[in-house]
Amino acid sequence: MTSPSAAKTPADSPPFDARSAPIRKLLQSAIQAPSSHNTQPWRFAVEGSDVHLYADRSRWLRVADADQRELFVSVGCALENLLVAAENAGFGTAVQHDVATAWTDDLRRVATVTLRPSGTPETVREGLFAAIPERHTNHETYDDRLLSADDQQALQQCVVDADVALWMTDDEAIRQRVDDLVTQADALQFADPAWREELGAWMGRGVFGTSWLLSKIGKLAVTYLDMGDSQAQKDRDLLGSAPVLAVLATDDNDREAQVRAGQALERVWLTATARGLALHPMNQILQLPELKTEVQALLPRPQMHPQITFRLGHAEPAPSNTPRRPVSEVLLDDAPSAD
Repeated sequence: MTSPSAAKTPADSPPFDARSAPIRKLLQSAIQAPSSHNTQPWRFAVEGSDVHLYADRSRWLRVADADQRELFVSVGCALENLLVAAENAGFGTAVQHDVATAWTDDLRRVATVTLRPSGTPETVREGLFAAIPERHTNHETYDDRLLSADDQQALQQCVVDADVALWMTDDEAIRQRVDDLVTQADALQFADPAWREELGAWMGRGVFGTSWLLSKIGKLAVTYLDMGDSQAQKDRDLLGSAPVLAVLATDDNDREAQVRAGQALERVWLTATARGLALHPMNQILQLPELKTEVQALLPRPQMHPQITFRLGHAEPAPSNTPRRPVSEVLLDDAPSAD
């Protein structure tokens, strides 16, 4: 949806050089977004004053993310980073969520961001730019400090779309039920050779930042060993250590809703990072339809669709971020036609 206050006019929308330093800096920030298994399933094209964002099906997790929900949530995170960076650099932005109906050469347009020479940052994005390079998934055990009321309010204020909701809970009965679902999900996924092969293939590509040797060892271990029991115990410990379990849910379950959920997730994540909070997605319970239905039933509004689940708390920062593809690899020479 295009904001009325940020409508494009010919007078204030000069063309931008796609490979100029300012645009490359914006894209460099965009690609630091999180994604499932660090697949980074996004591509960009610059056309005049427009930056087009595409989902890249060639980087889709066909087993773990069979319904492509996480693919579009991931691209939504990249879109939000682009907007945060553009507004921080002084650009005005207008966003058109124009999810295409068909794939073209494994690409599907998701949104177009129109840049103007000057503008004022949206309140919801103010102060978030510095957190982009610091944001990371924290897989460590969290300590027992509770989230303050001020922290929880700040995180809730990141969700500005009426059709997106953030639910945070410390209810012990709900947490125990989710813990049971995580255990089931780990057991089912690690028992599936196709799932293990897919995870192993991405590990072998070094997407998690390990050395070549450790990546290959990890690939072999995951592919040929059923590690479900050990992973389930680890995840139970991780979930139990976090003071808050959170779910982002949407009224609709179409691609635009998933992109918007990704935008909201990234604002929540950047806000958490700026406040010294740790965040860790735990999406295995949404990757299996039978378990996703049970998560949905736990929501205060069970007619909503859960798009992302994660734990929140306090922990020591992770030692490093996972690697990213260079801008040159995700920047298209021309914008594909969209249906």
